[in-house]
Amino acid sequence: MTSSPHSPSHHLPSSHPLISELTSLRQQLAQYQRTAHQAGIQLQSARLEAELRKEEGEGLKKDNESLKKEVEILRANPIPPPIPPTSTALTELSLAHRRLSSKLDLAESQLSSVQHELATAEQAVERLMKEREGDRATINELRRVEEDREEEIEWERGERKKVEEQKKLCDLALQEYSTLVQSIDPSAVPPLTPSKTPSSSSYFQTPALSMSAVSYHDSSSDDATAPKTPTEATPSTPLSSSETISNLLIGQRGVHQLFHDFTSALAAKEKTIHQLESRLEEVQHHLQTTKDQLSSETHLRVEAQSERDKALRDDASAARVVERYMTFTQKTHATIHMHLNNLRTRSQATTTALRAEVSALKKRIGRERERVEHLRMALDETSEGMSREAAGRRREVALRLKMLAHEEKKSRKVESWLNKVKRLRDGVEGVVLEADILESLVDEGIEAVSEEERSKSGDVGRDKQRSWRGLGLLNRKGKGKETAMTGEGERDPEEESLSRILLAEELVTTLVQDLQAETERRTELERQRVEWLAKEAVDGHEVEPGLEEENGHVMFDVEDHDTGAEGGNAPDGVFEIGEDDTPNVETAENTEPPSTNDNNAESTQSSPAPELSPLVSQLQGLFEPLTSRYPPLQKTLHDLSLSLSALRTSLPTLETTSPSPISPRSAKKTSFLPLSRQPLPPSSDPILLGLLDALHEVIEDARVDVEIALADHSRVYRGFEALLNVGGSGGKVGDKESVMSEVREYVSAKGEEDEGWKRLRGKVEDVESDLAGLKMVVHEMEGMEVAHLDLEPDEEEGNKDVGLTKWRTKSGSKVKKGKKTIWDGLNLKTISIQPRSGPIPTPLSSPLGSPLFEGSGFNFSTGAGTGIDGKKRIGSTTNMLSSVGNVGRSFSASVIGAPRRVTGLATGLYKGPEAKHSSEEEKKGLAAQDDDVE
Repeated sequence: MTSSPHSPSHHLPSSHPLISELTSLRQQLAQYQRTAHQAGIQLQSARLEAELRKEEGEGLKKDNESLKKEVEILRANPIPPPIPPTSTALTELSLAHRRLSSKLDLAESQLSSVQHELATAEQAVERLMKEREGDRATINELRRVEEDREEEIEWERGERKKVEEQKKLCDLALQEYSTLVQSIDPSAVPPLTPSKTPSSSSYFQTPALSMSAVSYHDSSSDDATAPKTPTEATPSTPLSSSETISNLLIGQRGVHQLFHDFTSALAAKEKTIHQLESRLEEVQHHLQTTKDQLSSETHLRVEAQSERDKALRDDASAARVVERYMTFTQKTHATIHMHLNNLRTRSQATTTALRAEVSALKKRIGRERERVEHLRMALDETSEGMSREAAGRRREVALRLKMLAHEEKKSRKVESWLNKVKRLRDGVEGVVLEADILESLVDEGIEAVSEEERSKSGDVGRDKQRSWRGLGLLNRKGKGKETAMTGEGERDPEEESLSRILLAEELVTTLVQDLQAETERRTELERQRVEWLAKEAVDGHEVEPGLEEENGHVMFDVEDHDTGAEGGNAPDGVFEIGEDDTPNVETAENTEPPSTNDNNAESTQSSPAPELSPLVSQLQGLFEPLTSRYPPLQKTLHDLSLSLSALRTSLPTLETTSPSPISPRSAKKTSFLPLSRQPLPPSSDPILLGLLDALHEVIEDARVDVEIALADHSRVYRGFEALLNVGGSGGKVGDKESVMSEVREYVSAKGEEDEGWKRLRGKVEDVESDLAGLKMVVHEMEGMEVAHLDLEPDEEEGNKDVGLTKWRTKSGSKVKKGKKTIWDGLNLKTISIQPRSGPIPTPLSSPLGSPLFEGSGFNFSTGAGTGIDGKKRIGSTTNMLSSVGNVGRSFSASVIGAPRRVTGLATGLYKGPEAKHSSEEEKKGLAAQDDDVE
């Protein structure tokens, strides 16, 4: 347990024998604990090995028993005897039979092919004989046609002669006619007669003349054949002109008649020829169809005959086989049944043994599943521990921001108090001030310096009132002063619980101190290792003791760097190679980032600038856009936090806090930085207070995200810088080029298009918008007429909701007609107005909905009133449990990836402007203090 703040503390020197004895005892205890831990681990492994061997032995024993039973059954049922080999004669006969069967199959196939060829040949012979008969008839017909043609030729020859004679007759008649005409008219000129050959003239003569000639020829032939009469004119007898003309006309008519008869006979012959040709085509088509049908029928007949012969042979062979094997079939069946029974018994024995083995394996699988389940539970516990360790990073950054804010607030109070004392001292008339003024000044100074002691010794502080520590005190306060403290002889379980909690905290503090000592020792070792690496580096500079910084960092590329006591930070834009993952607890004075530390920058201007290598300068230029975009966000969030604090402070309060023995009761408005620690004024709107608390949590969460992102970029920069510096200028160019390519890829991935950066920037803009909306609501509420309802203590708990409804009804008279309440129409982006389980809203990323709070036994409801069960209203806390609840906030993980631990406070934590840059704020604070004093 910690001692009282007023009790004197005696510190023994480190060389005291008691301290040495305690140190040695602690080392021996640690050694014994380590040895005991190793022995316990070895014992557990030996025990596990023994259990595994025991299980293996039991399994082997069961397997041996089942195998023994199986062997007994197999001995009782022997394996069937092998079939005795048959004689060689039977084997040879079987082989000969197979050979003969194959030869017979070959002969059958050849016979079927030969039969098919024979049938085809017979059909061809028949076809040839029929064709021969047809050829004979054709030859006879050709002979007859040839004879007819010869007869026709002879007849044509005779006809030709007749035509020639007729031509001669015509020529003679024409000659006589010309003689007659000349005798009648000697002056007449005869027409020209073309000179033609006899053959051509006979073909080109007129049809009438030809017909007359033919008829004349016929008549002359008839006359020649017929007996001559005495009246027949002889050729030598001269004819008259009239007779000559009549004879010509008769010959012409005969020629016409012959031509007509010849044409009609020719047409009849052509018609007959066409009919015969069509009939010939039909007969040929019918003949081809008949040939095809005959060939297919022949093929089918041959196949049917071969199939019939094969079936007959198979039937005969099957009959012989059945007759041969019918004698020993029954004996073979009996032997087979006996062997099957023996094999069935053996298989049943083997199956039983295998089933026993399967059951044993199933039991073993069940045990392995249980073991795997235990291992999974252990893995889940380890994973939960790792997640809490990762969540501790956010809590660490939040606590450091909280510490910086507390130090800033405390410094402002002290500066304000000093300015007030100086102002009063300069304006006093006389030697000393009045007693009451001095008393008030001393009280204010004590309040500004020892705020924590006052909160511990006085009434319940804001942190206790809103944290899990003050649960018992709040419960006692709700019960009344008369029931708050128990009797002297009775044991209060709440006080015992708080005592145990404080004892656990003291133990954690001791462990943290031990961890700090171990961290310092490891830091010293790491510093020595880095110093040795710097000495061994190629073209490096020997590190002197004066180059070591206060935090154990070593710079490779610094030749003459003056590290005075007043400056512990590196110049702007230069990152240092720090510790890996060891948290370092430092004061708030050394926690400013290089980009915002103007005093250190001015103090280091006189010192010579470090000579950076080109690659390191290029690396610094690449990382400059990434690191320079976070300070504006830090300043914006810091200003938003201060603005929210001022807004919360400006809220009207009708009740003042109870006076403490350190500071008297005063009506001044207390400054507020961590809004979640402020007690809620009963006269204020609970929804507004809940919104302010939720917005403060969102702002703090965003600040933590910004600090973590900046710390990660700083660590990545240091890693790349170390890779470029290791090996000096003699390193491989290819390796450094690959490192620079990785740097460019990282910078391009984390540029302005990064989703995490966009979400973080959008979150800050949403917070600004929500704060502006809340300010508008506050200004609108200031113009309203708020009436507070004075409720009785016994009716306060049950009627608080009714009073709130009346207050809203009365205060809503000045609200616009379209709104039911003042909160209607207010659109907030980062927090929710609608409550989950009570009227007070919670932030969208509130840790109160985290599964870590379920089943914890504490009530973290945000209701405005209390129920019958006596559960008090407890707001969102900033203690350890609420920080653990931040595991549910995955915003930082989406910004910077997997969580890592922060190295120290000198990684970009924002503290606000310095004193010389905040003179206007000091003037405003002094004016406010003057108003408070008045």
